[in-house]
Amino acid sequence: MGVVRATVTRVATWTAGTLVLCLLAVWIWWRESGTAARWRFEDSMKSFCGGLLAYERSQLFEGLHTSVPLREDRTEGRDAYVCLLGERLTVVRVTLLRPGARTTGTGRRLLPSFDGPWHPAPLPGGWRGAADGRTIRLLLPCRDDGNAVSVMVEGYTGREDHAPVDRVSRTSSWRGEDVFWARFGTATATKAARRWGCEATGGEPLRKLPYVHGTRLATHAQSTCAGLPLARDERLDLVRETPVGRGALYERCDVWASAHFDTPYVFTAHFDLYARQERDDVRLPYRRSDAGAERNIRWASATCPGDSERALFTGAVPPGAGAARSPGSKGGESFGGPAFRAYAERAAARHRCWDLRLPSG
Repeated sequence: MGVVRATVTRVATWTAGTLVLCLLAVWIWWRESGTAARWRFEDSMKSFCGGLLAYERSQLFEGLHTSVPLREDRTEGRDAYVCLLGERLTVVRVTLLRPGARTTGTGRRLLPSFDGPWHPAPLPGGWRGAADGRTIRLLLPCRDDGNAVSVMVEGYTGREDHAPVDRVSRTSSWRGEDVFWARFGTATATKAARRWGCEATGGEPLRKLPYVHGTRLATHAQSTCAGLPLARDERLDLVRETPVGRGALYERCDVWASAHFDTPYVFTAHFDLYARQERDDVRLPYRRSDAGAERNIRWASATCPGDSERALFTGAVPPGAGAARSPGSKGGESFGGPAFRAYAERAAARHRCWDLRLPSG
């Protein structure tokens, strides 16, 4: 009987030891195996940021690495998700925008404003979006119900990349991460559209971003500043302009008289929901009419193909433009009005817009 008990004890001990070793091996595999890491990552991504982020490898995107930290995940109202991921706390916002919904309110904007230090470039390949070296923006309109999917990716570069000395060169020489996150944005917009039942047409896989020139001589204007009546004011010498593209959400032209006043003339064009957001800002006069002028600001509007909102064109005259004149020249400001008209007409024609409404005078 003692022999049997001893045998049973040895077998039980051996079995328990083997089970412990097996469990330890499984635990080590689960912690260290690449396959297990992928399973854990994929399981987390099913709910992170509403399960809308495109972490998978696809034709549009090479996929997120399983080691990317998932930092924070929250909702901001109906069908609006904000999450933070990565070591540098990249912010991703995915939103389903409905017709008539306000894009501003309570001190926040659903769409990121174009107020950074660098002019943006439109995303190529049939996408509606922009990149400026700091933020990726995408808008994917739904064909049948007037909804639109908005994706923003921000903060993917580190603050050291945003020094003022780098303002001119940052978007004239794109980095690999700019294209990487732009591709992530296109894939995420496409995935979110499917999840929300949005019938939308995307674009082709992104391979590169358009070249963005820095500040240069006004005589070399060839993009959004091209065609302006620069000869009306001999003081005008420098321009900075965004590249043009059918998928642009925002275009801009700055014109300086650098030897006479520091602030440039600024001409902008906002398209689709970005035009609505500008009009929703109660501090600005654009919301009151389709065209007008107030103090040093002019605005106009037009209907553009495929857009749910009228495009908004604006022009701002610098405060010192009428006073700072060369000796012997006539006083007054003569460039702003004609330049704004030319800018709005050219932008509307470039985007095949119609019913352009301009301020009188």
